[in-house]
Amino acid sequence: MNDPRLQGRQNSAYRSAPHFLVKPRAITRNAHIAVLAISSPSPVDRIEQAKKNLESRGLRVTLADNIAHAHRGYLAGSDDERAQELNRYLNSSEFDAFFFTRGGYGAMRILDRIDYDAIRRNPRAIVGFSDLTALHQAMAIHANVASFHGPMLNLDFFNGLSPATEEWFWSMLGGAAPMTHRFGRDQIVIDGDADGILFGGCLSLTAALIGTPYDFWIDDGIWFWEDVDEAVYRIDRMLTHLRLSGRLQRIRGVIIGKLQGCGSPAEIEALLHETFDPYRVPVVRDLPFGHLGDNLLMPIGAPVRLNTSDGTLTVTQAAVQP
Repeated sequence: MNDPRLQGRQNSAYRSAPHFLVKPRAITRNAHIAVLAISSPSPVDRIEQAKKNLESRGLRVTLADNIAHAHRGYLAGSDDERAQELNRYLNSSEFDAFFFTRGGYGAMRILDRIDYDAIRRNPRAIVGFSDLTALHQAMAIHANVASFHGPMLNLDFFNGLSPATEEWFWSMLGGAAPMTHRFGRDQIVIDGDADGILFGGCLSLTAALIGTPYDFWIDDGIWFWEDVDEAVYRIDRMLTHLRLSGRLQRIRGVIIGKLQGCGSPAEIEALLHETFDPYRVPVVRDLPFGHLGDNLLMPIGAPVRLNTSDGTLTVTQAAVQP
């Protein structure tokens, strides 16, 4: 019996993004890092400690002025302030990469104020997760520059990364390739092998940006996603939204990170099978990225190979340029 989910694009209005994104430049262990806050505010003591942890590796670290500013209680300053700080740093040639204090909420509010020409003129590593998914998607579309879903200061660099995650992080940003992460049989939802361009981020941000000028999706890519504190029915609703908008029909593989506070493992497993079984693509879950911290760096725009027969995710080419 034919599954209607496999037929056509459900009158989808989206246009698949081009596969090619310009790689940012590699960074070295003595790079100058700017730490920005375009979403919610952070406790200064945590950010200062995270800064010291980064500096202990030989990095130079500069903090934006608005990291602890509180506007409406949930924004690190007004929209004008956050956008101006971001654009000021993007237009400076002094910095080699841009990290972020935390996610929360607020990046979406300034997407139409970002200087994408500055990103395009000087492609540098932009690293963050959660609410930073909005920036990753926007810069992919409007600057055609790749970025990284990965650690931030308030969580990951404050608590510290595990040795394996830290080695993966700096090796990838330094240009190492190929790089392989291994996962167990218990993490496989659907068996299979696939090659494609990696893209994704926080599920709720991807769903929220559908139909906007920042709606980034790659047909025939390998989609990764994670989220936090979303009931199973809300995860269901967002996946259904993506299905009905035509996003899942040509996906080659799915990689799911940590779903903290998103229902029981059995509930999630059942939903994943119901959603993805019709497409007969490999699906793995519980990879170490997401809101639990110790984030595995995920290179948006890089070619990867997902292989459940030997339990590997391989980034096949360098995610940065020399």
